[in-house]
Amino acid sequence: MTRLERWSLHILALLTGATGLLYGWLRYFGQRVGEFGLEPSPLQALLQHLHVLTSPLLVFTLGMVVRSHVLPMWRSGRIVGRASGLALALVLAPMVISGYLVQVVTDPTVRVAFAWIHGVTSLLFLGGYGVHLGMTWKLARTARVEAEDVSLNPS
Repeated sequence: MTRLERWSLHILALLTGATGLLYGWLRYFGQRVGEFGLEPSPLQALLQHLHVLTSPLLVFTLGMVVRSHVLPMWRSGRIVGRASGLALALVLAPMVISGYLVQVVTDPTVRVAFAWIHGVTSLLFLGGYGVHLGMTWKLARTARVEAEDVSLNPS
């Protein structure tokens, strides 16, 4: 995976995840009492628009990452990170599909069902992404420390 793909993935996952989490929080817990009763937060619409604008970019980047990272790792037989990577891959399709369907379905009951599916799979994706990233950073740090030890103490 190239540096551009890696940083695009990290930044877009952060932006899309943050806007989605903040939008969800404001949607369900951020109502305020207005002149005529409960009103949505003024930031709710902005966060929803930002989430809808960043998520297609994340999906595009995830497609590039499948080609440049997921498939090569799968073919290599590498074990480290495989479980978390596979979990991410499995939750990806329902997350993306439900995210699109929640925008176009007109029946309120079906829309709520897709919103729940999207919310749960998105939380699973963000958690799995954090675990996968943490494992990767730990592995990279260990490799750097071992490389420094070898360069300082050649045998």
